[in-house]
Amino acid sequence: MELSRRAAPSVGLPAMETGVPTQNVESILNRATPAISIYQTSVNLLDKLACIDGFEVYLASLLDDSLRDTKTGTPYLNPIQLLWDTFRQGTSLCVIYNALQPVELLSTTLDESQNILKQRKDRVYRFVKACKENHIVRDEDLFTISELFKDDTNSFVKVLKTIEIVVETIQARGLLDTMRLNEKPSARFAEPQLGPPQDNRERVVKEFVETERRYVHDLELLQASIGTSTWSLFEQENGRRRHPL
Repeated sequence: MELSRRAAPSVGLPAMETGVPTQNVESILNRATPAISIYQTSVNLLDKLACIDGFEVYLASLLDDSLRDTKTGTPYLNPIQLLWDTFRQGTSLCVIYNALQPVELLSTTLDESQNILKQRKDRVYRFVKACKENHIVRDEDLFTISELFKDDTNSFVKVLKTIEIVVETIQARGLLDTMRLNEKPSARFAEPQLGPPQDNRERVVKEFVETERRYVHDLELLQASIGTSTWSLFEQENGRRRHPL
């Protein structure tokens, strides 16, 4: 007697729910481009730095001296280059650190009879070293001396990150005197005052500002897409393990 062949019953896998938390890719794609940029970060940081005792000296010399860019001799057109030049003085970073009221203050003076650039780099080194040893900034968020003195906006983003963390710590400790600020330095960089790029450096800065928002948006989209794909594969593999054929 020939037995009729019957197909083996298939074991259907349950419908899978990825359960990807929060946002999905579509919501990120349709979301407005993030508003915070390196330009806005510099503007916000500039106003906070003006509240630090002793820092007004650097803003006065850079802002009131016909707004002169130290490299081009032309008026500052954006706060990015202004902060860049300010931080490169080295002693300005020591003033920021001293606002934390540490046990050991950093020197904020230079010997005019000695090599100025070498002394400035030494002050930068002391600032970074103090932030590291006193656990103010994590190692991965600390910039290097070479990054500060490079003409590279990617390096300067890291510099801004480090300074932001220090200033936020000052503010969190209640040591940022916002009452001393009569006029925001950022007001000098209002949009109507900005002119077209005058040289290659300014064009690079302008291009970076314009592309940064798109970059952040695209990066978030990529991360969300990878997260969705990874979670889906994980759930499928779990389904196979729970319901083997």
